[in-house]
Amino acid sequence: MPGSSRLTDLFPPALVAARMPAIGAWSPVPPAADSDAWSSVGPETRDLVIGSAAATRGQPWPALPASLFARFARDGDRSAYQGPAAARRERLGRAVPAVALATVSAGALPGAAQDLRAGLLDDVLDGVWALCEETSWVLPAHDFRVLGSHGRAPGLLPDPEHPTLDLGASMTAVLLALTDAIVGDELDLIDPLVRRRLRHEVSARVLRPYLERDDWGWYDGSTAKLNNWNPWIHSELLLATALTVESDAVRCALVDRIVQGLDTYLAAQPADGGCDEGPHYWWRAGASVFECLETLTSLLGTGPDVFGLPLVRALAQYPLTTWIGAGWAVNFADGPARPRETWPALLHRYGRRTAQPEVCAHARALRGTADAALPAPDGPFDLRRVTDALFDPDWRSAAPADFPLPAHRWLPDTQVLVSRATSGTERGLLLAAKAGHNDESHNHNDVGSFIVALDARPLIVDAGVGTYRRETFSPERYGIWSMTSEFHNLPVVNGHGQRPGAAFRATDVTHRHDAMLDELAGDIAAAYPPEAGLTHWRRTFRLHRDTAPDGRIEIIDAWECPAPPGALALHLLAGAEVVLAEGGGSAVVTPSAGRGLRLGWDAAAFTASVETVQLSDPAFVRVWGPRIHRLVLTADRPTATGTHTLTVDPAPERM
Repeated sequence: MPGSSRLTDLFPPALVAARMPAIGAWSPVPPAADSDAWSSVGPETRDLVIGSAAATRGQPWPALPASLFARFARDGDRSAYQGPAAARRERLGRAVPAVALATVSAGALPGAAQDLRAGLLDDVLDGVWALCEETSWVLPAHDFRVLGSHGRAPGLLPDPEHPTLDLGASMTAVLLALTDAIVGDELDLIDPLVRRRLRHEVSARVLRPYLERDDWGWYDGSTAKLNNWNPWIHSELLLATALTVESDAVRCALVDRIVQGLDTYLAAQPADGGCDEGPHYWWRAGASVFECLETLTSLLGTGPDVFGLPLVRALAQYPLTTWIGAGWAVNFADGPARPRETWPALLHRYGRRTAQPEVCAHARALRGTADAALPAPDGPFDLRRVTDALFDPDWRSAAPADFPLPAHRWLPDTQVLVSRATSGTERGLLLAAKAGHNDESHNHNDVGSFIVALDARPLIVDAGVGTYRRETFSPERYGIWSMTSEFHNLPVVNGHGQRPGAAFRATDVTHRHDAMLDELAGDIAAAYPPEAGLTHWRRTFRLHRDTAPDGRIEIIDAWECPAPPGALALHLLAGAEVVLAEGGGSAVVTPSAGRGLRLGWDAAAFTASVETVQLSDPAFVRVWGPRIHRLVLTADRPTATGTHTLTVDPAPERM
C-alpha cells in the first residue's frame, strides 16, 4: 500500500512468502571460512578481538547452580545470577569472531596461530554446550514460575517444560544463531550434533513458544507496558529465525508474527520520536526498531522506503536530543546520567539509512578515538552489534566529527524540552525539563522536574536509578528514594509528593521558542494527590539567551490552594557541593573542577537548608561518587496563593 506507515502493509505475508530465502542463503555475517571478508578487519582490531577472547582460555566457565537462580525469589537479588550468566555469554561472543580472525592469521602463521585457533574453537564448543545445558535462558526476575504469574504456582526455579520468553532467552538465541552462522561449519567438523542441538534449543526455548503462545505481554501490551522489550526481542528473533529455522513455512510464519508485533509497538510510539524510558533504554528501543527494519529489508531484499517514514526518522534523533556533552545525557526515567551502553556504529548506519547527516555526526563524535567495532572495556559485549560494525566500511572510514549540540529541541508528544545557551558548544547553560505524566515505562514520579548543566556538567540533577532488585519492578517501587518526587527537583506540599499513575500528569502544557528564549510551562497540580491540597501549580521554565552570553534560567512557580498549606518546600538535587551564601537568598553549586552554578531565591519567603544524600549503591557511586546533596527551600509562612522565581546563572570563574 503506497504511503502506508504500517509494516504489515510494507511487508505483507504474500511478499514475505515470495521473497524469503532458504536457510543458508542469507546471513548478515560471513562464515569463518570466508577469509577474504574477515581479512578486511584491520590488524589492530583483529588483535584486540583475538586478545580479549584468548585472555579467558583455560579458565573455568562461570557456574550457574540452582541456588544462584533462587536468589531472586529468596531475597530479591538479581545480580548474583545475571552476572555469571552474562559472563558466559560474553565469553562465547568474544570467542566466535576471534576464531574467524585467527583463521585468517593461521593461514600465514601455521604454528602458534593454528594452536590458538584450535583453542578458541574449543572455547566456542564449550560455550555452546554450556548454554544448551542450562535449564533455562530466562533471567530469574522474568520467569513466570518464579513470579507466580500467568497461572503458575510460584517457585524458586524455572520449569524447562514451560519456558518464559524474555530478554535473556532472546539474547541467548541470537548469540547462538550468529555462532551457527560464523563457525557452524567448523563445529560440524568436530561433531554435527553440536549444530543440531543448538538449533533445536533455539527452537524449543524461544521460537516455538513465541509462535505458539499468546501470553507475552511485551508483544501487545496486554499484561505489561509496551516498551523496549518488544523491538529488542523482535530484533533478536528475526535473526534467530533467519539463521536457524530450516522449515520455510515456519520461517514465514515467524516473520509475519514479528512484523505484526512491531506494528503494535510502533503504533504506540509518540510521533516526536521520544522515548519515555530515557536515553539509556533508547539503545534497546529505537535502536532495536532500526535493527528490525535493517534485517527485514536485507533478508527480503525489499522495503528501503521504510527508512523514510517520519516516525522512523524521528526515532533516530533521540540520542542527539538528549545529549548534554562530555559523556553526560538527560536521564529522565530509569538510566544513568553517564550512559554505559552506546553503540555509535549502529547510530551511524541509522543516520545514513534515514539520510540525516547530523545523526551520523553525533554517532562519529560518540566514537571519538575508540576502536570502530569494539565497545568500551567496561561496557556490554553484543556479538550482533560488534559484527555489524566490523563489516561496515563506511563506519570504519568515517572522518572524525563534532557533536551537533542543537540549541533547542522540543518533543511535543513526550513533553520534554532540551535547551542550551548556544548551539554547537558545550559551554554555557543547558536546561532539560519535562511535563508528561507518571505512568511512563520505567516511570519516576517527576512531572515538572528538570536538569541544569553548565559547561556539559549536570549540577542540578536527576539521580537516576540504582541496581535493579525485586523491589524495582513491584508495588514497592515507589518506596525507593530515587523514584520519588521528593528526590527530584519538585515541590512538596503539605508533606506530599507526586503519585504514580496515568491520572497524575501535567495539564495545560505550552511551549514557546525563539532565538532569545525557550519556554516550557504546565500545571503540575494534577500530579499530586488530593491530600496535597493543590488547585493549581503552574511551573514555567525559561532559558534566556539575551541576558548573558552563557544564558540564564528561571523556574517560575505559581500556586493556588483552597487554604494556606501547612507546609510547602521546593527540593533541588545537586550533583556537587552546595555552599549557602551568608544572609540567605543564594547558593553556589560547586563542582570539584570548572564553573559552578549560582542559585537565587526569595530569602524573605524561603529558608534554605542542605542535606547530604550518602550513596553506596555502585550504580549511583559510579556516576556521582559517594554523595549528592539536596537543597530544601522551605516556605516560612505558606500562603494559599503565591509565586516564586528560582534563578540559575553561571557563578563567576574561580581564579
